Amino acid sequence: MQTIIFYDSKQYEQEFFEQELFNKFNLEFRDYELFPETKLSYAEENAEIISVFTASRLTKETLEKFRNLKLILTRSVGYSHIDIDYCNSKNIIVANTPHYGDYTVAEFSFGILLNLIRRICYGINELKQGDLYPETFGMELFGKTIGIIGTGSIGSKTIKIAKGFSMNVICYDIYKNPDIEKEYNIKYAELDTLCKLSDIISLHAPLTTTTYHLINEEKIKLMKENVVIVNTARGELIDTEALYHALLDGSVKGAALDVLEFEDTISNKRPGSDLNLSNLRTSLINTKLLNLNNVIATPHIAYDTKEAVDRILNTTIKNLFEFINDSDVKNKV
Repeated sequence: MQTIIFYDSKQYEQEFFEQELFNKFNLEFRDYELFPETKLSYAEENAEIISVFTASRLTKETLEKFRNLKLILTRSVGYSHIDIDYCNSKNIIVANTPHYGDYTVAEFSFGILLNLIRRICYGINELKQGDLYPETFGMELFGKTIGIIGTGSIGSKTIKIAKGFSMNVICYDIYKNPDIEKEYNIKYAELDTLCKLSDIISLHAPLTTTTYHLINEEKIKLMKENVVIVNTARGELIDTEALYHALLDGSVKGAALDVLEFEDTISNKRPGSDLNLSNLRTSLINTKLLNLNNVIATPHIAYDTKEAVDRILNTTIKNLFEFINDSDVKNKV
C-alpha cells in the first residue's frame, strides 16, 4: 500500500484524510513543518507522495533527501515555499489548491483594514482597562481610493467588496483583465500612478522574482502622506525596512499585515539554522515593526475559515486521485 506523508498536519486534517483515504493508502502524519534540517525516517526518504503547508520550506536541499518523490500536494494556493525548478528537473509534480480562499482572504483584508483605521482592538482593550472615552479618532472608507495590486481570484473579490463600501478603485496587474474592468467599472494603472493616487493600497499579488519588494523605498516616496498599506499576500512583496522607516516618520499612516517578510524567524518551532545577516536584520525589524502603534499584524490567518479549509482538503483529495488515476492533474503548478 502506497504511503502518503502529511507535514504540518492538524487534528481535523488527519481525521478528514483518514476518513476519505481509509484502506486506500498508508497515511503518516507529522505535526511539524518540513525544513532542510529536518531528519527523515526511512519511510519518509522513500515516500512517493508528500503533502505540506506554506510553513514548510521545500528547498533543493530538502527535496534531495527524498529518493522516490513523485508528487507534492501543497495545501495552499501559493507555492513559493517549493523549489519548482528542482521539481521540474526531477519530474516531481506539484499540485496546489487554487480558489479555496478567494472571498475568505478578501474579507479578511477588510477586517484588518477596518480594525486598523477605526482602532477597534485598541478601543476594546482600553474599555477593558476602564477607559470609556479612549482616543479612537479614525477614518472611513466611503469615497476613499483603494489601489489593488493583483487582480486574480482574491484581488477581484477585493474589488467587489471595495465597491460595496462605495470606494474608488484603481488596479495594477501585469495581466490586465478586461472582464473585471467592465464588470466593476474600474481602470488599470501603472504601479507608480496607483501609488500616487491611493489612500489605501491592498496587495494580492503572488510572490515571484518580479514581485519581490514590489513595494520599496522608491514606491513609498510616491505615496500619499496618509496612505494605509494592507498585505494579506506574501511578506516579501514589501521591503520591510523601507516600510518600517516610513511608519516611523509618518509618511505611511498605518499598515495592516497578515504576512511578514521572512516570517519563519518569529516562530518558536524552527531552529533557524539557515539565518544569514540579511535575514537576521529582517527578523529584528519585524520585531520592531510589530511593536508600532500604527501597525496591526496577524499570524498568517487570512485563509483560516471552516469553508476555506474544507475546500483545501477536498481539492487535495481531488489532486491526489487525478495523479493516482494517471489523469491530467488540473492543478499542477
